[in-house]
Amino acid sequence: MPRRVTMLLPHYPPDVAADGQLFSLLARELVKLGHPVRVLTWRARYQGVETRAPSRETTDGVEIHRMWAPRGGKSLLGRAFSAWWITKLGFWRALISGGVLLMPSSPPTLGLVGWWLSWFGRRYIYVLHDVHPDLGIALKRMKPGIVSGILRFIQRRNLARGRTVTLTQGMRERAIQLRPNARIEVIPNWVDTQAITPKLKADSEFAGDNQLVAPFVIQYSGNLGLLHPLEGLTRAMAELPDATLTYIGRGAKLEPTRMLAKDLPNVRFFDYQPFDQLADSLAACDLAVVAIEPGADRLAMPSKLQGILASGRPVLALAPKDSELASLVRELECGVVVDNFNDPALVAAAIRELINDPARRETLAANARSAAEKSFNTHQAAERYSKLINEL
Repeated sequence: MPRRVTMLLPHYPPDVAADGQLFSLLARELVKLGHPVRVLTWRARYQGVETRAPSRETTDGVEIHRMWAPRGGKSLLGRAFSAWWITKLGFWRALISGGVLLMPSSPPTLGLVGWWLSWFGRRYIYVLHDVHPDLGIALKRMKPGIVSGILRFIQRRNLARGRTVTLTQGMRERAIQLRPNARIEVIPNWVDTQAITPKLKADSEFAGDNQLVAPFVIQYSGNLGLLHPLEGLTRAMAELPDATLTYIGRGAKLEPTRMLAKDLPNVRFFDYQPFDQLADSLAACDLAVVAIEPGADRLAMPSKLQGILASGRPVLALAPKDSELASLVRELECGVVVDNFNDPALVAAAIRELINDPARRETLAANARSAAEKSFNTHQAAERYSKLINEL
């Protein structure tokens, strides 16, 4: 009999955070497989985007409980307080909510809920989206020292007693370095291939409403975070006056990118689009961008890739040539990789080649969609999680 599942999630729709959207798809699919699923989450607050939602509701068979939590802000103290708050409250709510506990790795303290409850016989799955504190150090958001030492101690506890899921083999290897006896399975991110399907740009309402049908459009959709190198791409638009670059989202690099593009009329910015309009906004381009900083390779994997694949768009990967992201794009034959992504001329040249070769774009797009259907659909991921849950 399928086991009960309790998901402890910092974000959940209508919140715009990508991990919340991913877990909502997983929760819905687990219900279809017979698992009773309860989600313990907090009010929508990701990057300042606030949307009202009931404190309790049932959607697609998933029982959802939303709690209040502070925004946290950008300061280390604010983020630490927010992490402490949701970890403390999450512990008490999870304690009285039965079933296998599933939680992501951000904030890292959330995994401690599973570790603590495991001493009382609770089984848990820890989904490692980011390898902390290594990622923070790699992105220069943190220095080796007391704070990183505490986070490393926490991470080792999180990996110690439950089952862990990583997104890539490289992340699995880094996690094993932290905890050699950790029990880890690799399950890549997923996408709803029925909700997101290839769509002509001319049929996209977002494209039509924002005059994006006529020009060649390069799109970056999602968090403009420190994980993603965007300067070379933005500067490249000075060499591509007939093309348009659209940024859809928010993040730490939004304002610096706006300043960089202040004299570039062909670089445009839009806010996050509602989850139920994601398929339409993803269709509003001819080329979609995924990017990762060199130091972040094998410590994280951009979650936006699967949505791009499902939308049937060729991928422009701004990534080191030996990175897991670049290797995957080459393996799937769904896009092009620019290794020296800080050089605007090289980025512009790669884009220009695709602009001038529509037949190649069509082939890459078809390969992208095929990969989404074969390797990254939600049902496949849910079946693997279901197996893991029932084994605990």
